[in-house]
Amino acid sequence: MNALIALLVLATSGQDDATPTPPEPTQQPLTADWPPPPKPQPREVYQVHLAVDIPLIVVGGAAGLVRILFENQLVHKDCPCKPDGINSLDRWTVHYHSQAASIAADATVYGVLSALPLVDLFALGFGRAWGEDLVVYVEALAVDTALQNATNFIVARPRPRTYAGDPAFVGSGEGYLSFYAGHVSTTFAGLAVAAYTIRKRYGEQVWPWFVGALIASSVAVERVASGHHFPTDVAVAAVVGTGIGIGVPWLHLRRWETHVQIAPVGAHGLGLAGTF
Repeated sequence: MNALIALLVLATSGQDDATPTPPEPTQQPLTADWPPPPKPQPREVYQVHLAVDIPLIVVGGAAGLVRILFENQLVHKDCPCKPDGINSLDRWTVHYHSQAASIAADATVYGVLSALPLVDLFALGFGRAWGEDLVVYVEALAVDTALQNATNFIVARPRPRTYAGDPAFVGSGEGYLSFYAGHVSTTFAGLAVAAYTIRKRYGEQVWPWFVGALIASSVAVERVASGHHFPTDVAVAAVVGTGIGIGVPWLHLRRWETHVQIAPVGAHGLGLAGTF
């Protein structure tokens, strides 16, 4: 027995002293050249109907073209005119004629309106979402242009510089299109579309509305300082432009489908379940 125990001890110790078997190499996962996952597409927030949208855009563009080509024929020029009949809110601006303010307003309007779709393109890339944004943006500007030009010709209010007797304004149809301010209305409309789009795509944001109001308000101040508009002209333009800039995108919002069904709840109950 003692010999057997000694033999087992020797056998065990022999196994411990033996050279250990090298571990099996870990098989590395095969690396295949899989294509990268597709980039998530930006959320589409608008639904366009080109059969309706394109004619509206064309009408707005035509209104602007009519103004350029026929404003002298369509406007009844009845100045020199006295500023005595101007309301007290506006009368004090009659002699404003800052050329620098006029240039600044033009640069701001055309620069901002050109930059907005380019910024959107940089954020979204060229695709369906950007195309829908562009259609809604251009349509809002077109609606604003048509309404603003129609009002200008119907009201035919002389500009402050026309009341001041500036020959370039007294003898020109452009000198009688003061109400309401087109530069201001268009800027408010374009920036309102941008702010509304940001809100719908990324969630509630305050800064786009604040920045947009600041930029558009600077145009309003510049147009008054340049003698092109009265304060009431730019105030009405701000309201109308903002309304168009919110209303047109709102009409194009995607109406997400709603599915509701009755489903069992627990052992003896019923409830409404659905996706919204």
